[in-house]
Amino acid sequence: MSYYVFGSNISYRDYLQAKSFSQDITSASREAGRRVSMEVSRQTREVIASNEALARENIQAMEAASDRLSSTMEAGFSQLSYDLQDISAGISELNATFHWGFGQMIAEMGHMNDALSELIKIAKTPVQTVAFNHFEIARDAYRQQLYEECLEALDKAISGDHTSPGYKLEWRFHQMKGTIQLGFADGDLALMDHAKAEETFLLAARYAKADYPEHAGQAFLSAGWAAYCQGRMKEALSHTEQAIGVHPRLGEAFFQAAKVRMALGEVDAALPILGKAIDLDRFYALKAAGDGDFQKHDKNLRDFLEALRMEKYRQSVPLVKAALEKLRFWREHSADASRNEAVKRMDAFLAEGSRWPLLDMLAVVQDLENTLGEIEGAAKGSLIIVTEKVSSNITRSREETYPVEEVYEEEVVIKPGGFFKKAIKEKRTATRTVMKTRTVNIPVESIRDDFYQGLGEKIASIEFCPIQAGTFKMGEGNNSHKVTISKDFYLGKYLVTQSQWEAVMGNNPSNFKGTDRPVENVSWDDCQQFIEKLNSKTGDNVYRLPTEAEWEYACRAGTNTVYFFGDSESLLGEYSWYGTNSGNETHPVGQKKPNAWGLFDIHGNVWEWCLDWYGDYPSGPVTDPKGPSSGSYRVNRGGSWDFDARRCQSADRGYSSPDFRYNGIGFRLVRMA
Repeated sequence: MSYYVFGSNISYRDYLQAKSFSQDITSASREAGRRVSMEVSRQTREVIASNEALARENIQAMEAASDRLSSTMEAGFSQLSYDLQDISAGISELNATFHWGFGQMIAEMGHMNDALSELIKIAKTPVQTVAFNHFEIARDAYRQQLYEECLEALDKAISGDHTSPGYKLEWRFHQMKGTIQLGFADGDLALMDHAKAEETFLLAARYAKADYPEHAGQAFLSAGWAAYCQGRMKEALSHTEQAIGVHPRLGEAFFQAAKVRMALGEVDAALPILGKAIDLDRFYALKAAGDGDFQKHDKNLRDFLEALRMEKYRQSVPLVKAALEKLRFWREHSADASRNEAVKRMDAFLAEGSRWPLLDMLAVVQDLENTLGEIEGAAKGSLIIVTEKVSSNITRSREETYPVEEVYEEEVVIKPGGFFKKAIKEKRTATRTVMKTRTVNIPVESIRDDFYQGLGEKIASIEFCPIQAGTFKMGEGNNSHKVTISKDFYLGKYLVTQSQWEAVMGNNPSNFKGTDRPVENVSWDDCQQFIEKLNSKTGDNVYRLPTEAEWEYACRAGTNTVYFFGDSESLLGEYSWYGTNSGNETHPVGQKKPNAWGLFDIHGNVWEWCLDWYGDYPSGPVTDPKGPSSGSYRVNRGGSWDFDARRCQSADRGYSSPDFRYNGIGFRLVRMA
């Protein structure tokens, strides 16, 4: 007589009829999942899983005592319980939680559920069409738990009726018929016939093998279970091995093959097969520990699982190290990495994994690919900014003192004089150190902010030129006034480009498309959104628009002329794209000459949004006695591709509402020093 998978001492039929099991099914049917219990040797369970690992698997564990187990389990056992998947939704594959008590699952999953309309499409003859209609009637009867009527409709589909000869080659008909004959909880046990079920499942496997090998594997597996329930172990093993042959990733087939061999006492042959099942789903380790055929050899199982645990650890260390290496850049530069639980688990595995139980270890390793994919997906969606110092052609002059050794002559008294004699003196050469002053040019380093996707792929850079604090004359003629910039800052070497905008915002609003062209068609409000995103990545408000005063101070670069290069409009084409030479479009940044402080396109190409004189930062670096401009408009400076030379002058200014957009307005960034 056969015994149920989880070590019950009653037959399969008696098990299905057992009051406790039936009550479990009845109550669980009203819940989202179905609860299954198993008893596991406490010693073996400690090799398999910690309480924390069981909790992560949504398995409840409680210690119990019983005299029902063999002397090899003198340490007692643990009562484990867990929820099966939602049976009403079907399952895509038999896995470690599959339970033969719910055998109806094999009649409800995959292509067994194909709609009648889809089945009619594959029917090649009127006979097949009639057969599929009988199959639909059988499925409806099955749904209503009218299993006898279901079998009648299936027999008509297979063998025909008075109008049609039937179609016996359709595997679905035999799969459903075999399920009813196999018997399951809430099924009609009067119809249960394991010998017929075995035969019927073999037909299903034969007919599914060519076009539906995975379903053929499930049918062979079901035939193997039917043979097992009859005590036909040789046939049970043969059918199950055929299941493995046609469907080599069917974990339940490896588990069942190992179980049958354990029932036959072939322990040394069974355990490596169990290892293959565990490779496909780590939960098979627990399932084996709770299975009656394995529990008869509990010490052998425990020794095998301990050896497997160490083998998996040795195999897994380089895999985890390789996964963490892929994440190295993200971990070094992103605060999110230090908070990521999966990364913490991988670190802990490398530090102490050799002492972890098997499921704890495999939870890291078997999920590694999916975990890494999830982390990589999240990291790629993140932006990491790394600041670097870069060489610059900008210099600053300053006065410095330095020591110089000087040679000179001095008179030295050789013989002192008296009342009637003069002193005798001699000239001698001596040296002394004096301090002198000189003007020197000091190179000033620019900085560059490199933008990376979280895993280290560089997607954009923004280079900034250093602007030292100072005082200048802002404006022209009678409108000029003295302004002091009290703090150093950095200003974008170039206008913000379309590639830089897209790296941050994920879109490109520009009219004149080109990765190195300035972004345009952006309002003042749009620029604030861009800046807000950048600042959220740095965790500090280091980026903003320049104030008007900062912009003009940087544009002039120490000059008082109409343009930073002088007063002659005829030279503007060397430094700027404007109405005369632009060809009615923007151009890639950095193609014209820069000003003395290394800033490109600060005349022309596109207007540049600025903050008001005082800006939105009342405690910021600007002091301007004239006060801010009108609050209902924002200022733009520098001229653009479609304006004349006069509008490109250092002091010229335009006004626009904060939501105004056109293809001649862009911006450059300030980065606080």
